[in-house]
Amino acid sequence: MSKVLDTLIFVRKELSLLVLTDQQADEMLSRLAFYCKEYSLSVTDVELRKCIQHLDLVLETNKTTNLTRILNVEDAAVLHILDSLVLLPYINKAPEGALLDMGTGAGFPGIPLTITTHRKATYIDSVGKKVDAVNSFVHALGLKHAHAVHDRLEEYARSHKKQFSVVTARALAPLPILVEYAAPYLKDGGLFVITKGNPSDEELASGMSAAKICGFTLLLNDAIDLPEGLGHREFIVLKKSHPASVSLPRANGVAKKNPLA
Repeated sequence: MSKVLDTLIFVRKELSLLVLTDQQADEMLSRLAFYCKEYSLSVTDVELRKCIQHLDLVLETNKTTNLTRILNVEDAAVLHILDSLVLLPYINKAPEGALLDMGTGAGFPGIPLTITTHRKATYIDSVGKKVDAVNSFVHALGLKHAHAVHDRLEEYARSHKKQFSVVTARALAPLPILVEYAAPYLKDGGLFVITKGNPSDEELASGMSAAKICGFTLLLNDAIDLPEGLGHREFIVLKKSHPASVSLPRANGVAKKNPLA
C-alpha cells in the first residue's frame, strides 16, 4: 500500500487535516453554510465538512501532482466546493440512479455531489495521475459506491451505454462536443447537467443543434453569479428524450475533429 494511501486512510479515521488549519476549516464551514443558505442548497454541516476534507486532500496532493491552479483556500472554497454544490438543484431533478462526472480532474463537481446526493458515482478522466488521486480521495472519504476511471469518454461509453441517470460536465469542452460525449451514457429520461462560464451565443446555438441530433431536449437554462465576484455560471440541463439520429459514440477523436454542429 502506498505512502499516500496510508496518509489518506489516516485522515479518514482521525478526521484530521493536512493543509488547512482547524480554524481555517471552521471558517470555511461557516462561509459555505451561509452561501448554501443564500443559494437555497440543502446541505448539512456534516456533508460540508466532508467536502472541506476533500479540498484539503486536493491541496495536499497538489504539492506533488498538478490538480488545481487555485491555491488560495478562500477562493478554492467557492471555486471548487460551492461551484460544485450549486449544481445540486439540477442533479436532484434527475431520476434515481448513478451519476457520471466527465473530465473530473480533482473530483469536482463529482465528489461534492456524491457526498450530498449519496448517488452511486463514476468519475472519468483521461489523465491517469488525476484518476489515481481521485480514487485515493474516494477511499479516504469513505465513499463506498464511487470510483474513478482512466479512459477516453468515447471508449468508456462503448461498454457503459444507458447506465447513468445523470451526467455532469464543468468547462470541459465546447457544448456540441459535450452533448455528443454524454448522450450514449444516459438512460431514457436521464439528465445532462452542464456548467459554463460565459458561453457565446454561437456555442449555445450549435450546442442545441447537436443536442437535438444526439437525442436531447432542453429542460432549462439558468444562471447565477458566484459570491465575492468570483465569476458567472450558466447551467444548461438537457433531457435524454429520443434516440440519437447518428450512431454514438463515434470513433475516438471524431467529436473534436468533426463536431455534429
